[in-house]
Amino acid sequence: MNAVVEEQQRTSRWSREPVLGASGAPMAVRPTARDIAIFQLLDRFRYLPADYIHAFLGGSEKALRYRLNLLSRKPNLYLSRPHQQRHSADANCRPLIYELDERGTRMLQDRGLPFSSRSYHRNFAHELMVAQITASIELGTRENPNIRLISWPEILSSENTPKATRESSNPASIPVSYTLRGQSQRGEVVADGRPFGLERTIEGRRTYLFFPGVEADCATEPLDASAIDRSSIAKKFAAYTAVAEQAIYRSHFGFPNFSVPIITTNTSRMRSMMELLDRFAGGRGSKLFLFKTLPAFTSSEKPPAPGGHMLTVPWQRVGFPPLSLVG
Repeated sequence: MNAVVEEQQRTSRWSREPVLGASGAPMAVRPTARDIAIFQLLDRFRYLPADYIHAFLGGSEKALRYRLNLLSRKPNLYLSRPHQQRHSADANCRPLIYELDERGTRMLQDRGLPFSSRSYHRNFAHELMVAQITASIELGTRENPNIRLISWPEILSSENTPKATRESSNPASIPVSYTLRGQSQRGEVVADGRPFGLERTIEGRRTYLFFPGVEADCATEPLDASAIDRSSIAKKFAAYTAVAEQAIYRSHFGFPNFSVPIITTNTSRMRSMMELLDRFAGGRGSKLFLFKTLPAFTSSEKPPAPGGHMLTVPWQRVGFPPLSLVG
């Protein structure tokens, strides 16, 4: 690589200006099969840091970072680097976060591959957190041959899923009636990400766990709220508890069981949630909710290395021992 390219890459981390080749001309690339795999990952998870992409694809991390750089610059523009990531105090030191740009989506479309329609997200930190959580769970299933991920498309195509849900315009949304502070409420509860399941083979026996998605908490909503119609953690506890008690997870999804993973940004917040749940459950504890932390991308706390920690590290519960999802 010549000095011009080295200087440009060293000083223009956030630029979309082209990388110049040895002749001084912008470097244009033709997407390879490995590039298409990158596009598919970013279509599935929306946002991923470069080290997460490497965790999925393997190979040389240095070569991958260089390729991601090319794919996000002119004249290629298959990927983009969300500007919100610069809000982190150490943004210049962390792995860059990527998302699929319009040209990358068109590439998937032109090849007849599945792709998602892009919608605007107001809360980048929240969407990134959801992506990292769900990506970690999937990486965990790849690392453990005895665990298989049951994806949302597989659930929707299953005969065990009620026809009304399969044909619904919003099948992941769970209708529920519940009581909060003595007042009856009716609404719908929708988790972050997509519903999924785990098929576990333990000592030759298959067992299954199912989830409505995950609840990613960036500590932006109150634990409890005086206004009954305002979103709060207590409201989610009430709604999901009603889903479990009324077995709506069976009638809506066809799930034989149901757990709700809640991931927040720090241990103090997690403990406050667990104390609230203990009061909500009258001191009897709860097996329904699973708790874990993941630092916010703006936090000075070092995040865990990309991998299957969301699956392999046990989850905390109120009134019960930690639960290992891998058996």
